[in-house]
Order: sequence, then structure tokens, then C-alpha cells
Amino acid sequence: MWTTLGERFRVLRRRLGLRQIDVAAMTGLSRQMISRLERGECDRMLFAVADKVAAALGARLVVYLSWQGEQLDRLVDAGHAELQNAVVNLLTAAGWLCAVEVSFNHYGDRGRYDVLAYHRASGIVLVIEVKTAIGDVQAALGQLDVKGRLALGIARDRGWQARHVVTMLVIADERQQHRIVARHAALFAAFALRGHSARSWLRRPSAGSANLLIYLPLTDVRTLNARRSQRGARIRSGNPTDAHATGVTSVPAVARAATASKSAD
Repeated sequence: MWTTLGERFRVLRRRLGLRQIDVAAMTGLSRQMISRLERGECDRMLFAVADKVAAALGARLVVYLSWQGEQLDRLVDAGHAELQNAVVNLLTAAGWLCAVEVSFNHYGDRGRYDVLAYHRASGIVLVIEVKTAIGDVQAALGQLDVKGRLALGIARDRGWQARHVVTMLVIADERQQHRIVARHAALFAAFALRGHSARSWLRRPSAGSANLLIYLPLTDVRTLNARRSQRGARIRSGNPTDAHATGVTSVPAVARAATASKSAD
């Protein structure tokens, strides 16, 4: 839940063409606090207590960030779908059979595979997790481990004669995501095949391989970053009463940014 909420804040901020430092100035919070919020780490204790009580009562705590009806949902889903489509194209070109959004329910373990792929010649089933942003690293890797353990049975249920399982993380190619992986290097050590080595393995897979980690670019992210830089330059070049001079940004300023971004789309 924390990761999803943080991602929605991040997507919305970028849609408005704002940097983390801009949001910090608008709210009076530090940029580090905004970054923690977007990573799903802010005020976790308070929400965790409420979530625990809700679970004990058989209820579910729901924290939802909404913006312009379903527009934010479309922005969040668009990035994930773009990465998912890119990895399916990559695998299909290398001779893999692919299935997307494969659900499972195995003795209490429930979830959905972003992409499940099968290479007939090698008998390998590839479990792919797609991440536009990494929030809780341990939770993400733990979930992928569960999917890997169940993959052979699920693949065989689909008629695939799978004998081996390899997992692969596909992450949006952004500086923040690279930093997260670097900061948790020990946790990501099992994903030893990366970059060109990983792509080469996809073309000639073999059993007993290390897990894979591939960064793929997001077109939407590049576009939004360009808009964000342009708007940031306009804010910095404004008069002495702007957000960076006073520490306060007016609501009309945000509205103009949103309107300009919507027009540009």
C-alpha cells in the first residue's frame, strides 16, 4: 500500500511539471521528506498501527490519492503498461512465449505475474516483475521469490514443459531507481546478470543461470522530465516574490502548471 501511494504522489508531481524541491517549498517540508513520501516511507508507523487494527477487525485500510477523476490512475497504469509491453516485445523477439497478468492462488499465496515467459528449447520459465518505481525493497523481492517458487507448477498448468525457473526484474531506467538498487546492493546481488549480459542470455538462455535485472526507458518519463526542467527554469527566473524567494507557492501557480501540462498532452 505504501509503495502504491508513494508512486501516485510521484506520478502526480511529474504530471504537474514539479520537482521534489518545488513541492518542498510549497508545503514547508524538506526535499528529503518528499522523497521519503514518494518511496512509501513517510509516517509509516502511524499508518501501520491503523492498518494493524483494521486487519484485526477484519477490515482493510485504504489510503487513496485522487486527481481529476481517473486521470491519475491512467498515468500510473500507463508507465507500468509501457514497461510491460517493452519487455514482452524484447522476449518475443528472442523466441520466448509470453503470458501477461497471470493470476495465481496457491494455498494462501495469491498474486499476479506481470509477465510469465517460456523458452521451449531450454525448458526455462522466466518470472518477470515490472517496476516503474521500487518502494519497499524487501517486500518486492520477497514477493518475487514466492512467484519464483510457484512458477513451475503454474507453467505446467499452462501446458508448458518447464524444468527450470529464472527470475527477472525490469525497472524503469531512472536515476532514483539506480540509486535504490546501489544502496541495497546486497539484496540485489542475486540479480547478477545485467545490461548486455542479461540481454545476451535472453537470446541464448541456459539453466543454472543467475537472476536478471534489466533497466528499460520510459518514454513518458523522459517527456515529463523535459517539461519539468522547462517549468523549473521558468520558476527560477521569476520575480523575487515567487516560490523560491518566499517559500510559498500559490494555488494558481500549480493550476497554471497543470493546465499547461494538459495542453501539451
